[in-house]
Amino acid sequence: MKYLDINIMRNPLKLLIPNADLDSAFTFYYDETNNIRKFSVREKGFNSPLFESNFVIGGVVIDESKPDIGKLFSGLNLESSIKEVKLKHLAKGDFLSCLNSHKLNCFLRYLLENSFYIHYSNINLLYFSLADIVDSALLNSKTGTQLGLGFPHLLKNCLYKIAKLEIDSVIDLFYKFEYPNIKKCSVIPFIDALTELFEDYEDKPEFHLGLTSLKQILKKSKNKKSLPFIMDEEDYILMENFSGFYLRPLYTFKNSTHIFDKEDSIEDILNKFVIKDGDKVLQSYYFENSKDNLYIQASDIFIGLVGKLSTFINTNSPADIKNSIQNLSTFQSETLNVYFDLVKKAESKNFAFLHSIDSFEEASKLKLIYEMRKK
Repeated sequence: MKYLDINIMRNPLKLLIPNADLDSAFTFYYDETNNIRKFSVREKGFNSPLFESNFVIGGVVIDESKPDIGKLFSGLNLESSIKEVKLKHLAKGDFLSCLNSHKLNCFLRYLLENSFYIHYSNINLLYFSLADIVDSALLNSKTGTQLGLGFPHLLKNCLYKIAKLEIDSVIDLFYKFEYPNIKKCSVIPFIDALTELFEDYEDKPEFHLGLTSLKQILKKSKNKKSLPFIMDEEDYILMENFSGFYLRPLYTFKNSTHIFDKEDSIEDILNKFVIKDGDKVLQSYYFENSKDNLYIQASDIFIGLVGKLSTFINTNSPADIKNSIQNLSTFQSETLNVYFDLVKKAESKNFAFLHSIDSFEEASKLKLIYEMRKK
């Protein structure tokens, strides 16, 4: 049994977001989408379609009162044979198609007009897997660590954009060098092979600063023959499991109650820890069968929609997104507005409810959709 004091992780987070309310007591319900359980690279690709969806975990959160969720589900007029309600019972197809659903519109509107908030952690798996390259390089560079908090994000964004454009080459690179377990003797050839991918893009204005800076910083890692965050790991395993994303809300909102959908593999991992808040053992989370919990079923519906939105963003250019949003029907626009009103409601209540690990590239597309809404 291992002991884990959540304050070791929580205290730096509080310093990073001092204005967030991390101390109040809420009740969080969770489901997830794109839970592939392990993320790995293979000779011809990844073990999951890369841009199909981000891994998203979250759902609904309530404050002091417990709103009547039974009324929500009965109002959807679903078939009585459905034993566990999921997004597919309300809406089908991609994100834009889902916006046509009257049942989904009613569902989102009910959450908006009653005492529900939404919460999520939204993780872009490719971006997450590349970030350790930049962090390793910065750790080896005194100059890099002195350029402000926004600088690492600039470098990671450039690397992510290159990876999307050169995804086949990146897969070959990862597989050849057994990423993320780069051997000491392979640090220099790995960096050389990586920076070769930059050559066709360095002179383009959108890439120039980020790529030239990253190249310079990586020279320090070549000199030291070290990339600390992508060495001494397991060959090809980009993420062994997603337990860290279940653990994060436990230490972020330590005074709250967290109710997860039944996930045996994650439960087994968390059960290996005694989670402590100082001297007190923290017993703030539970795993329940979603068939028996309508709040978890509501979380499935909402998080499924967030996953479809991430797929829409990841697989379309800003121009394509702009064209799609401009051509929404009046009803689709209305549903989209209700979705973003829910997001705004959550942000106003507590902006720490919404957590994302993603690139500027994809975040800017989400912002574009928000700003184009037909209000």
